[in-house]
Amino acid sequence: MPSFAGLAPEAVDAIAALFGTEAVVEPYTPDGAAVYRLTPGGAADGVTLVLWPSLRRVDVTSTGNHAWVMKNVGSVEVVPGVEVVFRPAGFDGYLFVSVNGWVNMVIG
Repeated sequence: MPSFAGLAPEAVDAIAALFGTEAVVEPYTPDGAAVYRLTPGGAADGVTLVLWPSLRRVDVTSTGNHAWVMKNVGSVEVVPGVEVVFRPAGFDGYLFVSVNGWVNMVIG
């Protein structure tokens, strides 16, 4: 299972590959660094991930006005064919997005 420190460029590429999509650079930036949007298709259609590597942040939205935001992303695990798991630095919890479109977040 590939694991990455934060939202490293290799993590962005691995997440895009997991969902079979491209990491598109957004036209905005908080500090000159790239922000990436991923829009998976298939079973995860309707889910959008926005990755902010320089802010160590990930935003996830899904159809039906649902949204999850994790700041201070410390590590990223990609489970091939299954899901991506974002873990915060400094405390327990996770935000996962599966290839079937399920999203869950637990912090504690």
